[in-house]
Amino acid sequence: MSTPGPASVTAKSLNEPAFALQHDWRQQYGRPQVFASLLLLAFLGQCLWLMAHTPLSPMEQSYIQQGQAQLSAGTVAEDAVRSPLTALTASLEVPRDRFQRFAEVRWLARLPFLIAGLLLGASIWYVARRLYGNVGGYIALALYAFAPSMVQRSAAAQPMILATWGTFGAIFTAIAVSHTLYAPREVVLWNWKRIALLGVALALAVGAQVGLLLILPLAFAIMLYVVPERRRAALAIFAAACAVAWLLFWAFYNFHLHAMLRGLAHLGGREFMPSLLGHKLTYELLGVFFLRLPAPTLLLIAALITYAVWKRPRYFGTTAPLIAFAYLILLGIVLPQQGGYTMFVAALPFAFVFIAGVFADLLATSAAGIVFGMLTGILIAHALFSLMGLARVR
Repeated sequence: MSTPGPASVTAKSLNEPAFALQHDWRQQYGRPQVFASLLLLAFLGQCLWLMAHTPLSPMEQSYIQQGQAQLSAGTVAEDAVRSPLTALTASLEVPRDRFQRFAEVRWLARLPFLIAGLLLGASIWYVARRLYGNVGGYIALALYAFAPSMVQRSAAAQPMILATWGTFGAIFTAIAVSHTLYAPREVVLWNWKRIALLGVALALAVGAQVGLLLILPLAFAIMLYVVPERRRAALAIFAAACAVAWLLFWAFYNFHLHAMLRGLAHLGGREFMPSLLGHKLTYELLGVFFLRLPAPTLLLIAALITYAVWKRPRYFGTTAPLIAFAYLILLGIVLPQQGGYTMFVAALPFAFVFIAGVFADLLATSAAGIVFGMLTGILIAHALFSLMGLARVR
């Protein structure tokens, strides 16, 4: 990874974690924030439309019942594949005397997931804007706000949006907390807020999908890369964050150690299927996944080609999300029973940020007019594609 370019990341630009949005919103609420708010409102409108026109699925109903049983009787489900976090979240706002009347509680059951989707969108805007400026923030958030995969997952009581938000927050919070180590201060005490945020992000990711436990090596490797001179300090911070995540994950199981270990034990060697990397069907299914997102896929291909042939975008600010994207796609392939499709969805925000970074650099060249016209047309088509899909939901 080369030195940062003009639109690139600096230690200052990543001084706050992905979850810590308060710094940005304490500043003057100007045009960038207004435009971002409009995009988030468009995302909210799509989610509300889908929630209003889609009854609770049998899977959502089972999550509500499982969560109510755990909240009332402390009973943790025997299903080792599904973490109770999704069930607890789905039943969090549902009154106990009404949870069996599913038609009446679908809004309450889905509300926490809608909030998670909005917060993920805000996190993407925050990170992309800090890295690449306002233009980068607009591109990343526009891709997210009209991505059918994200709208559908935010409008239903299911684990994917929690896993996605947790994964995105874990990687970028790990980067942010590493950059703070350049300041000569107490490692753990001074960073306790960021450590807590990193722990919460990891707990959300692993709590929603246990296979995402494998993002820990990636997060730690990135931390070591960012601060090669203070790797012991990075280790101390990462260990403290993992302790926070472990405690929260244990709480998801009502502090039943056996149930928690049973859930973790399901991520065993039998779940790894590296042979799938050589199967034609794997790439056909992956192709179907990306073809459902034609505009982002087109921009991703263009961004990858640009990244390969042009040195300017090859800096840490674009390379880190690209690595995270590729890593999650790889996990989704080799762990079909422990994530699979969830991993693919969790990879998308990193793709959006990567695309935003590359195109922010392209818009700073002499070909900015052509790039802007092409990008605007593709993003408009992206929005229309999403809205036309929603119009078919009755």
